[in-house]
Amino acid sequence: MTGPDQPRKPAVFRLDDSRLGPLETALPEPLPADAPPPEEQPGTTSALRAMMGWRRGIGWGGIFFSALSGLISLALGIWAYKFIIDLFASGGWIGYLALACALIAAFAGLMIAGREVLGFFRLGRVAAIRLKADSALTQADKALATDVSHGIERLFSGRAELKWGARRLADHRREVLDARELLILTEREMLRPLDIQANGIIGATVRRVALITAISPSAIIDVGFVAVANLSMLRRLATLYGGRPGFLGSLRLARLVLGHLAVTGGVALGDDLIQQFIGHGLTARLSAKLGEGVMNGAFTGRIGIAAVDLCRPLPYIEAERPRLRDFLAELRLRGKGQTTPAKPGVTDE
Repeated sequence: MTGPDQPRKPAVFRLDDSRLGPLETALPEPLPADAPPPEEQPGTTSALRAMMGWRRGIGWGGIFFSALSGLISLALGIWAYKFIIDLFASGGWIGYLALACALIAAFAGLMIAGREVLGFFRLGRVAAIRLKADSALTQADKALATDVSHGIERLFSGRAELKWGARRLADHRREVLDARELLILTEREMLRPLDIQANGIIGATVRRVALITAISPSAIIDVGFVAVANLSMLRRLATLYGGRPGFLGSLRLARLVLGHLAVTGGVALGDDLIQQFIGHGLTARLSAKLGEGVMNGAFTGRIGIAAVDLCRPLPYIEAERPRLRDFLAELRLRGKGQTTPAKPGVTDE
């Protein structure tokens, strides 16, 4: 026998040798059934459930705004009714014209409301597929993984650029016996082209926000442009992954993305990130506007990456999750005027 500080020499032995004694190596404890998969970040499940509308009840804030909206709608309806009646009383064709305009406005309002409801439904559908995928990975459930694979295939059935991948997935789905491998195959065939487009959307928005912020003469213009650009990016990313939210759905998605960033710690941006992007020793010599452009671009990149985490119907299994440094490195090379080939998975709009 050797001491704990003395290295043991290589030796040949049999596994059933009684002189070896009991094995002292402890096996790792199995993960509980409700444990999140390794690919999932903290706060993702709660954000996905919130996207699906799984709430325990209506809060006082929701009751207040619902009642206030109903009161305002009722007041506007009564005012429009009295206005149209007065026009009919005055005689002529003006009353009929006002009635036609009111009916057209009411029909357009119903169509807008229906589009918003459909947008919430699409976001909830993508979130439900993602939650099933997380459960399939955690439980290694082949049947549940097959259901997820079919759901993703139906979700993108109308995409012309994914038809070839859908055919390959349908041809090889039955040959895969493992749940994780089946989801990897689905990710490879159905989501890889979408990931390339998503990286292009995020990279283009990061460059646009950084440039406009750096050359903008007013802080109000900066805030307005950054808000509009980020909201447009969120809507495009959600539409790319099958969500297609309306205006209210985009606002809800923005709130969930900011909450997800707060939980995962992605909101904090400091001097370390700026120095990593530009280089040590140069940060102090930068102008204030250029620094603001870099910070706004970095924050936009964080929002885009968090939006992909929530809008993607599968977690990152085989594919590599986009990193902020890739978008900022491309921004730095473009700022220096260098012409370098783009990295795989990061394309321009």
